Parts: sequence; C-alpha cells; structure tokens
Amino acid sequence: MSLRGIRFCKDCANILYAKEQIDTDRDTRRLIYSCRICDYTEIPSTTEEFLVYHRRIRRTAEHLDEDYKDYPLDPTFTRVRDSRCPKCSNPEAIIFHSERETGEAGMRLTYVCTYRDNDDVCGYSWQQV
Repeated sequence: MSLRGIRFCKDCANILYAKEQIDTDRDTRRLIYSCRICDYTEIPSTTEEFLVYHRRIRRTAEHLDEDYKDYPLDPTFTRVRDSRCPKCSNPEAIIFHSERETGEAGMRLTYVCTYRDNDDVCGYSWQQV
C-alpha cells in the first residue's frame, strides 16, 4: 500500500523505510522496504518502486541592499570603536556576520555606522574585504 510515494506496512500500517539488503553469499545488494515495528518487508517490483527520494532543503541568506539604519538601536549587536565609517567618518559601528553574496563558503563581517543626531542618521553599511 502506498500514498504519494510513502509506503505502509500491510501488517501494522506503519511507514516502510527503504533499506539495503546485502547477500554476502552471492555478493549482491538489493533495495527492500521494511517496517521498523514488525518484521514485514516488501521487495520492489516496478521501476518506480525502486526510486527513493531525498529532499534536501537549504536556506541561504541573501545579502541585499537592505536598510540597516535601525540596527544600531539593537543593544545585542557587537560594537567596535576603531572602525571609521567611509561615508561620515564616525568611529563607532556595529558588526555582525552575514553570508557571502556569491554563495561562497564562509561568512563576512558587515559593519553598520551608528551615527545618530536628532533626525540625521547615517546607517551606512560596508563589509570587510
């Protein structure tokens, strides 16, 4: 019995899992579906039954031109006082890790200027090269 690619045990109605059965005498291997609760097993008979699907979901954070102006208001960000803003020369910035834009492995430090004066907010962001 199956429902949208999921196979169920005919004895106890639990999910059947794909498993490799190794015959050491003949030096062969084959795919079977077996129940983890009882001893029921099924051998695939059609080509479609030999397909085992594996879905891998990967979430990537894209670094877009975001508005980081409110980030300096968050007290949980790390602050550095020795990094000058390229736009306004303010010596203080917050830093956080972000994924590389190109999808390369590793992380990149993103800096955001903390300058605020009444209605004037810098909020310029740059990344360490």
